[in-house]
Formats: sequence, structure tokens, C-alpha cells
Amino acid sequence: MAIPGYGRAKKVLHIGLDGMNLPLLQRFAAEGCLPTFSELMERGSTNRLLCAIPAWTPTNWATMMTGAPAGTHGLAGWSVRAKTAPWGAPRLDSWQSEAMTAETIWEVADQAGQRVLATFYPSGVWPSRMQRGYVVAPGFHDSALPIAPPVQFYCTPRPDAEGTGSDAASMGGRSGATTDLAEEGAPPGSSTALLAPAVEQGWRNAPTDALAARCTLPLHDGGEEALYLLVERRDDGRLGRTAIYRTPDASQSALAELTLGEWSAFGLADWGSDATARAGSIRMHLLALDHERPTVRFVTSQVYSTQGIAAPAALSEQVIEQCGPFFDTFSINPVDGEAELRAFLGDIRYQGEWEVKVARYVAEHGGWDHHYCHWHLFDHINHPTVNPADPDGPDYDPEQGAWMIEAQRQTYIIGDAVLKQFLELADDDTLVCVISDHAMAPAHRWAHLNARLEEVGLLALKGDGTIDFAQSQVYTQADRGSEVFVNLRGREPMGIVPPGDYERVQEAIIDALHDWRDPLTDKRAVALALKLEDGQLIGFWGDICGDVAFTFNRGFGWGPPLDGGSIGQGRGALHGSQVPHAETPHFTNMGCWILAGPGIKAGYERDWQRLGLMRMTDVAPTLAHLAGLRPPAQNIGAICHDLLE
Repeated sequence: MAIPGYGRAKKVLHIGLDGMNLPLLQRFAAEGCLPTFSELMERGSTNRLLCAIPAWTPTNWATMMTGAPAGTHGLAGWSVRAKTAPWGAPRLDSWQSEAMTAETIWEVADQAGQRVLATFYPSGVWPSRMQRGYVVAPGFHDSALPIAPPVQFYCTPRPDAEGTGSDAASMGGRSGATTDLAEEGAPPGSSTALLAPAVEQGWRNAPTDALAARCTLPLHDGGEEALYLLVERRDDGRLGRTAIYRTPDASQSALAELTLGEWSAFGLADWGSDATARAGSIRMHLLALDHERPTVRFVTSQVYSTQGIAAPAALSEQVIEQCGPFFDTFSINPVDGEAELRAFLGDIRYQGEWEVKVARYVAEHGGWDHHYCHWHLFDHINHPTVNPADPDGPDYDPEQGAWMIEAQRQTYIIGDAVLKQFLELADDDTLVCVISDHAMAPAHRWAHLNARLEEVGLLALKGDGTIDFAQSQVYTQADRGSEVFVNLRGREPMGIVPPGDYERVQEAIIDALHDWRDPLTDKRAVALALKLEDGQLIGFWGDICGDVAFTFNRGFGWGPPLDGGSIGQGRGALHGSQVPHAETPHFTNMGCWILAGPGIKAGYERDWQRLGLMRMTDVAPTLAHLAGLRPPAQNIGAICHDLLE
């Protein structure tokens, strides 16, 4: 007897859309503005997907491709640290293949002699563990390829302007010291520069009435680079040609020519000191020109390497030449205004179309049977918009909410246009998988784990906010937000808790979490807290996971409240903190899974409230079944037979 669906697909086209929200997708599709999504959902199966805990990027993209939970694949957060390692020892980042201790579906396909392309995948992808596959632009958030963060520059003639700026400019997109920043990445930086006559700024060969500014760009590896802005005057005295140079000499070629409201072409240059210089690309977007004051406001993209971005190595140069430069994070907060939203939309369109170009180029030069990619478009628009856009959110305002929904709509329209380009690469034998790792529901209140543990005397903080290990029975790791670790003597090099007190401290942690209530609402902050030995219930076990695993209640974000204390007002929506199935009538925290092609029922959606949710662990075995492959070795998921013909 034939097994339904087995081996029906000759190719797999996986398109990962980070943060895609099914209620919004269905709303915009019903409005008629997403024709490609609508057609795909009509001929396939569309379902909510229960995320792994925590409901954030590294964990769920890993679970999706392995069919294994965090206790097996190791990525319950953005990095991996052995409990026996010194606190300051180097850690493996989530994008490193050594960090992920489970087999992926693309490795299964590779071993079966099939050709695989993985583009911009955030978990366990580099160095490639495949023998014949392709990896392009590996990692996300903290990979080794970004050279400098995006920075917004405000150039003004105000005499006190030079040298001022935000700390965020130097942090760029790297993980922060608190869990909210580990989830979001640090906000794009901003800096102010003095705009003055070019002759006073030491320029050579510049028009006598031109204005100039020296803009400082911090580098991730330390040091900084100068960008030289030159603004020429038109005949009527208004601001005219605007360009960026690497040196204050107008006779040299400009790095970028700026046009109001548009992204420039990419400029290529070496960045850093001579001994460690790296080749990278950058582009700029001119946000505003004020002719009267005069002021100039522009934003730079991330500086991203143009070398070593692919495996095999020869593919790197080919991709840059044929598809263009890349960047892995967006350049600006999209809700700061119309100009900022336009710049953001230009960012996401370029990045999505670049991934299509890579897929098409590799298809035409070597070919692929399996394509896996990740595109971070929806998550970036969710964080600043969900709270004010959701009528059930804490910051809802009808007028502001309508603007936020329109920002979301424009983002989904771009997603629809890029999806159409991807689908041009599919034929009748191609299984199309469009999927998100999570979405986002409102976060009404923020809860600061370290502040709570300090309140109950389990953790001590120094004056700078870092953990005083000599006085702490427990500790946390900001980029592994759902875990608390016992500071155990004989295991941790800094440990102080006697082994005989291990279970007592575990119980004290759980008491502190379960007794933690919001002083405003009396609602429990934590929905569930378990000892590691009980963590099997939620996928936590092994030597890497914390000694207590937990998840926050619906409506709680993780991070320091704006008004201090352990629970209070937050600054936006977060997904990783909340129970994975948190949902309102307008937004959900759950992932979204659209599957269409050979063997898939048309128009099917599981009645999840009666039959239960499809789980992130079910994705890999279902894809493997349809492609005629064995499931990954550590898979514990199930084939979703109900969506098969």
C-alpha cells in the first residue's frame, strides 16, 4: 500500500519569512492586496505552528530544520556556553554549525546525493557541514560578516554638534546586555556631525560655497572610519548635489551619490587598519535636506563583507558579481516617520530580491534540489508596531494604530512581490514551503529577570549592573532568556553553591518565578517554571540547558522596565518571552506554515483548537516524507498526515 505523499516532491522550495503573522496575512489577503499569497494558500495548506520555547529566532529555525527541541540541538538562545567554562570564555554563536548538535534536513538531502542551497539561514549553518551543497550569507545577528553597523547621521551647523552621538552607534546590531536587546538586536545607531563650509573642514578641490561634515562610522572589531559628506550649493543658494567621500578631496571619486528619498548604489571599499582591512560594501539613504537651517540627515546601511560570504569559496565572488552586495540587518527604525518607513521598505525589498537572485543564479549554475532561506522582514516591522497597532495592545491609539497597520500592509505587499519572484523558480513537482519561526503578540508589561532574582536574594548585581558571581547563588545569560543557572561549586569555575544545596536552590528559583506578580494587575509574570530534570515537558534537557527553564505569561516581555523595578512599562512588543501560543484576535505569537505542491490538500487548515497545533518539530519530518528522504537523525516530530492528499 502506497504511503500518502511519500516522495511526491522532486524539489523543495523553502522560503523562511521571520515573524510572519497569520491573522495579518489573512486580513491583507482578504483585502485583495496579496495576490501571490492568496493563490498559494488557496492551492495549499495554511496553518498555525506551535513554536518551541523560547519563541525566538535561533531556537525555532534550528528546531524547524532538525525536528529536534532545544535540549537536543542546543540552541535555546543566541549562543552556547558550557556550564563548566569560565564566564568570559569565548562562546559559540547560534549561526555556527558546531553550536548545533543535531542533524538538519539539508544534511540528509546532501547525504542522499541531492543539491542543497541555504541562504541567510540563522542557525547552525557555518562552516557548512554539507559535502556538495551551497551556503550563502550565513548567520544572522552576530555573524562574522558585518563590518560596521548602520548609523543615522544628523549634520547641522550647530557649533556643539561635533563628536556627539548615541552609544547605540557603537553597539550597532550586536547582542546587548539585556534579553530584550538579545532578541531585537541593538537599535540602529545615531550620531550628530558638524556641518560647516568645506574650506573650513580642510577640503581640497571643493566648490568655495560647499558645506561639509565628517561623519564617524564605528567598526565592530574596534576603531572607526570617517565618511566625508560634501553638499554643494545650487545657483539659487539651495542645497544641491550631496555625496559621500572616503577622503576630503572632491577630485576623487565619490563613494556614494545621494538622492533625496532613495537608496544610493553600493560603494565598495576597504575598512579598518591596513593590517586588518576588510573589503566591504555600503550604501546611503538621504532622509532629509533643510535648505534654510541648513541641515542634512542620512542613514548608512550596514557595512557587510564582500569576501568569504559563501561556500564553496568560489561562489562568494560569483554571488557578489552577479547578485550584488548584501547586508544582514535593516538600517533604520521604520516607525520614526514616512521617510524612515520608505528607507526601511527599500531595505527589505533589496534583501528579499537579492535572495531570489541567489536562488536563480545557483539554479542556473550547478542547480539545487532543495532551497532553504530566511528573510527577516516581518520581525523588524513587528517590534515597533504591534503594541500600538493591536486594539488589545497597551499603546493602542486609533489614528496611530491605522498608520502602524499601513506600515505592516506595505511590508506584506513587498513580501508578496518577492514571493512571486521566488515562485517563478518552482514547477509542478516542487513542494513550496513558506514558513515563519514565530510571529508577535502585544507585550503589555516587561519583567526583568535579574531584578527579580536580586529581590529574593538569589542574585547580586554590581554597581554597573553586571552579576557579582561571588555573592550569587544563581545567574542568567541574557541571550538565553528562558533559563536560570545554579552557580554550582565544582561545576562553574565561579560556583559558590555546595552540590548538596543544588535542589534547594532550584526550588527557590521556581518559588521566586511563580510568586512573581505584577504590582499593577496582580497577574503572574511566569506561566511555567520547571527543574531541568522536568524540562522534558518543554524540550529542555542535557548539559547546555539551564537548571531551571521557564516561559513568561501572555502579555509579558523580558527586559528592564522603563520605570525601573522588576515589572513595569516596556518599550514595545516581544515574542521570545511569552508562551508560544499567545494570541489576540489581531496578532498571534505562533508561527505560520503554508505548504503547497504535490501531495498537499488544497485549501486545508487544521482545526487546531480541536485537534491540536502543528509543532515546529513536525516541519522537518513532513518535508522529508514528501521529498522521499529519511527524517533527520535526532528528529522527534511527526509527519502531519492530515494535510496530505
